[in-house]
Amino acid sequence: MRRTLHLRKINWVVASQGAAQVVLLTQIPLIVERCGLSLASIGGLVALGTLCLMLAGPVWGELGDRIGRKPVLLAGLTGALLAQGLFVALLIAMAQGRLPEEDAILALAASRVVYGLNAAAIYPCCQAWAVELGEQERRLSILSGLSAAANLGRGLGPLLALPALLAGDLWPLAWLVLLPLTALWLTLGLPQADAENSPPDSDGNTALPPGALALFATALLSTVSVGQLQVVMGPVLKDLYSLSALGASSATAVLLAAVAICGFLVQVGLVRKLKAPQMSFILGVISLASGSMLLSSTLGSLLAVFGLLVFVVGIAFLVPGYSALLSQSKQRGGRLFGLLALMHTGGYTIGFAVGGWLYEHQPQQPLFGLQLSVSLIAVCAVIALFLAKRKKEQQVNLEY
Repeated sequence: MRRTLHLRKINWVVASQGAAQVVLLTQIPLIVERCGLSLASIGGLVALGTLCLMLAGPVWGELGDRIGRKPVLLAGLTGALLAQGLFVALLIAMAQGRLPEEDAILALAASRVVYGLNAAAIYPCCQAWAVELGEQERRLSILSGLSAAANLGRGLGPLLALPALLAGDLWPLAWLVLLPLTALWLTLGLPQADAENSPPDSDGNTALPPGALALFATALLSTVSVGQLQVVMGPVLKDLYSLSALGASSATAVLLAAVAICGFLVQVGLVRKLKAPQMSFILGVISLASGSMLLSSTLGSLLAVFGLLVFVVGIAFLVPGYSALLSQSKQRGGRLFGLLALMHTGGYTIGFAVGGWLYEHQPQQPLFGLQLSVSLIAVCAVIALFLAKRKKEQQVNLEY
């Protein structure tokens, strides 16, 4: 019972992180209008924070293996909270005309660097800690629960921002401080998890098992696919569905919230009931490929919504599937999930960049990059499954 309570607290920490990310994204138009920042400046600040997230994840994960999960998570949340507080204070000063952009931009950049370097501790630490709290046979259920929590947070983000807008244009930014503060309070209520509770590398062997590199590549490519889809969603709605800029932005926000809730429901209602990570992985690849083909063939009509939903179902099965398969390796949890966070953040960064570039240069094929990424995912999945099967056959032969 107590372990279940601790796992729920960890899930809410993850959900708060997802919600904070979406709250910031939904406020970009207002930040541009009220604070005088250009869209290019905001994009650069977001990219800077993302780069720091990508680089620091493996370091925090390794540190968690050595000194324990709780101190690392507390340190990361505290740093993220202070950075968010500085970021919000600077934006408010700019909106009130007290601070011009040329004077504020370096401080804003510093706040995003500090935020990225500290927030990088949250996901790998929560994943490793949750796996250590649960039984080995429940790893798929535990990791799908964490993915569901992140999706829930992304779905709740716009719902948190809307009521705050009634108080004033920049009031939703208060959530950037309140959410990490809540996560910090939840973490303080968790038991100490020291390095002794982190399972050591057995026999000193730190080598990844066969197929692990293909699984890491799948993780990278899956977020490349999602990143491309997110970045072209607004332009596609505007160009192919004849929506205004405001209409396309509103429709994008609604769709992002809807797909996040859809992913949450699939992971809670279906993925957590599966016992075999490999089955979740296979279902994810099949759904992802089917969804991308349906989405590409129906783009421009309302039927594309069904393709989008099938694609989201694929991601909902795929991410917990390969995460659970990787967690069966001999690597320490923090190191493993730190590398996984590196793949995810790097994939989103590549996806945003490639998706925008391809749409600008090949608008007649807006999902070409997505189709290519999903095709490579299928290839990596076949390689991973083949290597896992061959290893199992070798183990059986050795027993005889």
